[in-house]
Amino acid sequence: MFFSLVITPKASLDIDEHFAYISQENLNTALLFFDSVRETFAQLAKMPGIGSRYNSANLRLEGLRRWAVKGFKKYLIFYFEQDEKINIVRVLYAKQDIEKILEQE
Repeated sequence: MFFSLVITPKASLDIDEHFAYISQENLNTALLFFDSVRETFAQLAKMPGIGSRYNSANLRLEGLRRWAVKGFKKYLIFYFEQDEKINIVRVLYAKQDIEKILEQE
């Protein structure tokens, strides 16, 4: 069974910004990053429970999960599994202030 994917505008913008940043150094790596994000999204659609739970005191983030982009372990996908749908909330770099960013969601 495949879950449908919903990518929020913020998550889409995150991907675009990471792509632009990586492409400044190496366009081929940036293209690989983009392909890896898509591949990881497909993996989550097949097995949404593989991500670990993100612990937060914020009740709005209850049930939030995270999973690394394949081959780019410092880029984390944050998502909710709801019914038969995966809501991709953000795609963040591990060195960012993740807690502060997610508190604004």
